[in-house]
Amino acid sequence: MSNSFNLQDLKRIFLKLGIKKKDKLQVNSNILNILKSKKTIIKPNQIIDTLIEIVTFKGSLMLPAYNWSFCNGEGFKYLETKSLTGALSNLALKREDFLRSINPIYSFLIYGKDKNKISKLKHKSCFSLNSPFGYLIKNNGKNLFIDLDYKEALTYVHVAEESVKVNYRYLKKFSGTYFDINNKKKKKSFFMYVRKPEMVTATYIHKKFDIILKKNKALKTIKFKGHKFSIVDLKKTYQLMVSDLKNKGGMIYPDLIDL
Repeated sequence: MSNSFNLQDLKRIFLKLGIKKKDKLQVNSNILNILKSKKTIIKPNQIIDTLIEIVTFKGSLMLPAYNWSFCNGEGFKYLETKSLTGALSNLALKREDFLRSINPIYSFLIYGKDKNKISKLKHKSCFSLNSPFGYLIKNNGKNLFIDLDYKEALTYVHVAEESVKVNYRYLKKFSGTYFDINNKKKKKSFFMYVRKPEMVTATYIHKKFDIILKKNKALKTIKFKGHKFSIVDLKKTYQLMVSDLKNKGGMIYPDLIDL
């Protein structure tokens, strides 16, 4: 059986996952797994257009364009700094129907009627509830994962950690050169809730969290011809992560360093 498939296959999968008109949708993807087959007749921009066709302009399509160069003092160019989190966002960076959000570290390429509002959300902290992450949580957003394990790519765990103010992370200030949408040079500062390196190496999501999410109808997964597609309800998932962190449930846990 061929491992390749076409746009109609993809569209059927998206619809079966419950993606619909007016949805607020973030997409994390590893599309190379789909595109590398010689028999696949799908182009990356067609994946974007298919998702736009489903959510429509009345919804929001948000592609993560994260880049941590600003944290290393390399500066940020709103119009040019590339995404380090997927080919789709770098394609969207070249499209006139997408608009980039202002954060130099955790930016999004955004399509839809709310793109101006989302792109201009004022937030100094990357994982603040006033950020695009918060927008999706507050507006019943969804997170689509294409050939990625959500547990390894769900940035919202850090939003939950900042909300709870876990003791193994702290707000760190990053300052640097920032070229805005008009290519005007500025000096700007942003904050990120980073791990304390002397305490923890990373934060993990326990594999049993799948069961909790599915029980609460917050996770759905479809496997098709060797590929995996998952959708996460961000409001429910955020609330469950906050509850777990507050109650030390062990589903969201730091890899603590032995002292």
